[in-house]
Amino acid sequence: MEREVRTARGQLLAAVEALDDGFVYFDADDRLVLANRKYGELYQIDPAILVKGARFEDLLRHNLAQGRYPDAIGREEDWLRHRLERFRNTGRSSQRLSDGRVLQIVERRTDDGGRVGLRVDVTELSLARENARNSEARALQQNRDLRAALDELQNLYDAIDRDLMEARKLQHSLIRKRQHDFDGSTLSLLLKSSGHVGGDMVGTFIISTARIGIYAIDVSGHGVAAAMLGARIAGLFSGGEHQQNIVLIRDPKTGKSKAYDPHDVAARINELMLDEFETETYLTIAYADIDLQTGKMRLVQAGHPHPVIQRADGRVEFIGDGGLPIGLIPNARFATIEAQLMPGDRLLLYSDGVTECINRNSEEFGEDGLRATLVKLAKVKGTDFVDALKWELMHWSGKDEFDDDVSGALLEFNHATYLTEPPSRYYRGVRIEE
Repeated sequence: MEREVRTARGQLLAAVEALDDGFVYFDADDRLVLANRKYGELYQIDPAILVKGARFEDLLRHNLAQGRYPDAIGREEDWLRHRLERFRNTGRSSQRLSDGRVLQIVERRTDDGGRVGLRVDVTELSLARENARNSEARALQQNRDLRAALDELQNLYDAIDRDLMEARKLQHSLIRKRQHDFDGSTLSLLLKSSGHVGGDMVGTFIISTARIGIYAIDVSGHGVAAAMLGARIAGLFSGGEHQQNIVLIRDPKTGKSKAYDPHDVAARINELMLDEFETETYLTIAYADIDLQTGKMRLVQAGHPHPVIQRADGRVEFIGDGGLPIGLIPNARFATIEAQLMPGDRLLLYSDGVTECINRNSEEFGEDGLRATLVKLAKVKGTDFVDALKWELMHWSGKDEFDDDVSGALLEFNHATYLTEPPSRYYRGVRIEE
């Protein structure tokens, strides 16, 4: 029986020594019955003290004296009392040792009143949890910082949006009214920006008692910069004096204002763009000088879409040869085009936002679409026509907002024509003799 007991004890010792975790067993009087070598190594207990019969409290006091419990320093007795209470209550707890390791303590009562416990090294797990908590805390802080940044960006966006709305109002205020009556002839204007503001601009001005100028401008790009340049170019056509209007020049003989030829107007703007405007942006323009008594029209097309004339009988004619955009080539030459408007005819200047409007199948509205719309709306007049044209484009694109600025100027000519001589013809600004 003694040999069997010794054999069983040897097997038990071998089993507990094989554990990777610390093992300890105290009897009902809190005296050590068995502890493996791992237990002693974890707590750095002198083997001379870790002997059978040693009290748990004595082991604790020995380690306290060695400073093995960092969280007990300065409050050793209070710490000892709480540790003994936890030991007697058994259960689970954690403990940080002086070398930074963290132990998971698991203690259970035996049937005879003793206590058996394990000391599991959970340092890596504890570190991982701590890192996870720190990461979570950092993530929460980053989320708070991100929310704060987004709130700030939203405030900035709202401020910019308000400014752009005001800019939109100011841009549209440059078109003082959408319809102008000229003693029977009527000019109707359309301006629809793709965003808050755009680079398109249309307008008119008085040249003389019988003549008016009509212009349509399309600055490359979108947004504030394009809108500012468009407004600045439109400002060149303002006023009725030669000091204010780039079209007008003072006649040295009469002292009165007279108008430059349309091709000269385009050349002057081109020179101004390249010499004085510090920008890499270019623009297209269609400018028409129209005699409202005779219907004679002289026009320059500088990269702008082909102007279109719809005759009184409904026929549609696209005129012009295209021409170079303004602001690209120094000393570029432009051509003056002449045409004749008859009573009931109408002239439409428009931006490429009309013909290049895309539908859901990536198809452009094109000149064919514009031609068909002019025929369809032949009896629709004035602002009703330009509004109907806008709705036709919205129906074509399937969207309420356009991808590009849309603008147009529609002149409906209603005067009789009295020509005393055939109109002159020009090519690249040079008059061609018949």
